[in-house]
Amino acid sequence: METHGYFKQKTISLKDVKSKGFVYSEDLLSLISSEELRNAISNKYDLSESIKIELDKIDSLFDAVKRYSSRFTTSRLNVSFDQVVPSFQTNADGKEVVYFDIAEANDFQGEVFNNLKAESIYDSVSMFFDNRKLTQYVNFLKGTDGGSFLLDELDRSWKAYYLSSNKKIEKKVFRLLDDGDELFLKSINTERFKEYGIAETFVLTCLELFKISKSNNSPQFTIGSIALSESTIDFIISVDNPHFIEGLGHINSSISIRNQDQGNTSIGFYSSLEFNLEKVVDGKLFLFPNKKVEGIKHELTINHTVAINDFIDSYSSIGGFFQDYDKFKDDYFLFKASTDPDELRAKIEEKVISPNSPFRGINELVDLFKKDKAGHISNLAALLRICGKAEMLDVNFDVKFKLRYLISNVLLYGKNDLI
Repeated sequence: METHGYFKQKTISLKDVKSKGFVYSEDLLSLISSEELRNAISNKYDLSESIKIELDKIDSLFDAVKRYSSRFTTSRLNVSFDQVVPSFQTNADGKEVVYFDIAEANDFQGEVFNNLKAESIYDSVSMFFDNRKLTQYVNFLKGTDGGSFLLDELDRSWKAYYLSSNKKIEKKVFRLLDDGDELFLKSINTERFKEYGIAETFVLTCLELFKISKSNNSPQFTIGSIALSESTIDFIISVDNPHFIEGLGHINSSISIRNQDQGNTSIGFYSSLEFNLEKVVDGKLFLFPNKKVEGIKHELTINHTVAINDFIDSYSSIGGFFQDYDKFKDDYFLFKASTDPDELRAKIEEKVISPNSPFRGINELVDLFKKDKAGHISNLAALLRICGKAEMLDVNFDVKFKLRYLISNVLLYGKNDLI
């Protein structure tokens, strides 16, 4: 896979994958680069001696996570903003993007680095300018005549403003990825931000699931799906207790475990519902309850600045997210007799085609829900099949999350609020 492919989330197919069904704990721990975190995990799960960790498909997942997590070397460098100059340049994919020329930086051991050039990825441009309107202006300048000159003028005026107002020039941690040939600016953070990435989430999730599987009265579960990029991981853990709903398919309780390590997002654990849809090849639809029922929480989120022990302990909550579908089904809007499936389609369409929609430009998604394409949706099965096809679209992590949230809100609560 070419370098930029690692920045895009991809669902790893587990269908027909041959698997030994185990890895050893020492192999899992080898994915953790931080010795302090590795030792803390070993102490938490009593891994002084290597043990066999048995989970279906775990060896195949291990190989995938290792491939993504070892593709780049991550550096954390202290950089003063007056040492950085942004410019437009063409990257290896032929796209015009912002590059940052860093005159001087130093690591936490005091070593000085000079004349670094890094391509911006994710939201690093927004983090640099720390102003939404300025970032929109920079994006507008891309590809315009004189765009490079105007970006240079913006940078000069920004620095002059700081000098004239006697404001202290900021110094922050620039997180750089190195693939051996190029540097990429992943994010800009404070020193409090910790490197809790996809490998750390994978290791802790596997260890906790194995622990749960060995406990009394453990639910039977499988890893239903996993999506990966260099900075994102999205697990779906499905309970092996399907409920058949005539005309719709099977529904399972499930858990979604997500980590988006892009500098301005969180790690989350969510109760979810997994529909295995009839008449849709490989069709699955994931719905995420977001309201408490009988005081039971459906989600837990933590940020990347928490202490190591708090980060590790958060994974102990996984078992509490295996919810009983029967306990909640009567609270869900789509199962109520008065529900009009076409009204629900229209609620989704309203947000999908909105001028300010995060789904703007995804024509395949628009076509699924527009009245003139979808026609009149007369039954719930047809609506769920459309939503299942939307789930299968190849879109990035942020858009997938927002799409799931929208569809979940409409189907479970009859609302079309977005995050």
